Amino acid sequence: MTYIPDLAPYDYYPGAPDAVAIGWLDSSMPFTAGACPRDVRDRLVSLGAEPVRLMRGYHYCQFCQEAVEPRRVTRADIRPYEAPDVAHGNGEIWLTGVDGTKFAAPVLIGHYVEEHHYLPPDGFIEAVRTGVPTPGVE
Repeated sequence: MTYIPDLAPYDYYPGAPDAVAIGWLDSSMPFTAGACPRDVRDRLVSLGAEPVRLMRGYHYCQFCQEAVEPRRVTRADIRPYEAPDVAHGNGEIWLTGVDGTKFAAPVLIGHYVEEHHYLPPDGFIEAVRTGVPTPGVE
């Protein structure tokens, strides 16, 4: 998955509407950590159950990959990062805040918040609470 700093312009998907990127994390880059409110975590998980902009392959959580111990093949036909206990996703979450700001996040954002204590910016948290899925993004 591509790393995009929080609040930078979203540029991952060609032809996408103008949006702000949130949660495009990479294990080599620092991110803001903290306690995200439970209602926001729950809604992100719910939104992640119906992603938009589905991709052909999956992105596996790099933070979980690094935690797989030992780093070895668990079966001859499964690489460690493909183990069932490593979270993965293949789509995005798009929200439009009440002020009209569009946010684009990877579907794994709910996992990042829940399991790795990623704390999204306040504007995005507010959009999760009061915003709506971005019309026309499928």
